[in-house]
Amino acid sequence: MKKFLLAMALSLSIATGAAAAPLRLSYSVVGPTVASVWMAHETGMFKKYGLDVQLVYIASSGTNIQALLGGSLEMSAPGMSGVVLAAARGAPVLAIGAMTNKPPMTLYVQPEITRTDQLKGQSLGITRYNSTAHTVTTLILRKLGMEKTVTQRPMGGAPEVQAAFEQKQLAGMLTAVKPRAPARALLNAADLDIPFAMNVMAVTQDFLRKNPDTVERAMRAYIEAVALMHHDKESTLKVLQKYFKRSDPLFLEETYQIVSRYIEKIPRVDPRNVATTLEFEPVKGVDAESLTPKVIDNSIVDKLVKEGFIERLYR
Repeated sequence: MKKFLLAMALSLSIATGAAAAPLRLSYSVVGPTVASVWMAHETGMFKKYGLDVQLVYIASSGTNIQALLGGSLEMSAPGMSGVVLAAARGAPVLAIGAMTNKPPMTLYVQPEITRTDQLKGQSLGITRYNSTAHTVTTLILRKLGMEKTVTQRPMGGAPEVQAAFEQKQLAGMLTAVKPRAPARALLNAADLDIPFAMNVMAVTQDFLRKNPDTVERAMRAYIEAVALMHHDKESTLKVLQKYFKRSDPLFLEETYQIVSRYIEKIPRVDPRNVATTLEFEPVKGVDAESLTPKVIDNSIVDKLVKEGFIERLYR
């Protein structure tokens, strides 16, 4: 089965002899929630569906959205909060698929911290304000009743947050990547039942309208890569090792468990994500009910479900 699936992934294109369509695709974080995008790229899945993908890393969801709207990208995998807030302010951007609908992020703290109340007066690291890390950290602190007693420090990007934590400049950080330095896993955000898509596939309304076939092929490649991750653990571990630049078996195994448990097989965007984001950062004159149909488009995923495409991948 593994050899068969890998052979499928490495095939060059659906249409023999057809020139691959160029597609610039970005991701906003080096974390498990975008591992399926890496998998699609590394195994040739995008090529199988006739796409010549240029995959780039751009830190911060907001920066990814700006690049998407500016025409530097055709597709992006930013955090859901960035998409919702941009759409709430009038940007013609859509979430067409969700990597996860719950945040598989763990609050790691310094080893000497054993209880949440010990975080009072301390600092937690985030990448930037309005980033996914900022949003989810705030939602967790609200759940704990500690939003006003804990400081959030923007550090720039995930590597900078990790480095500050290792140097003990931070009491803790919310991340899907286990720190290299000694740390205590205090709680997992997914266990708090917060509906929040960590990363989504996003496009502009104009690009989807003019290139529906290209977008559908990209989603087919992505969804098939998710299935391949479930069927071929060995290949998935190699991809994780390459992008995380870490080879320790325990880290890779723990990361694979996050990937296999939380990444959606059917990447339909949960509409509740919009309300979650606007609760965190309300936009004047915008409500979740009216914004949801403007920012979420599950039509491609629904089409693939209806035709049995996803079901066949898991037989």
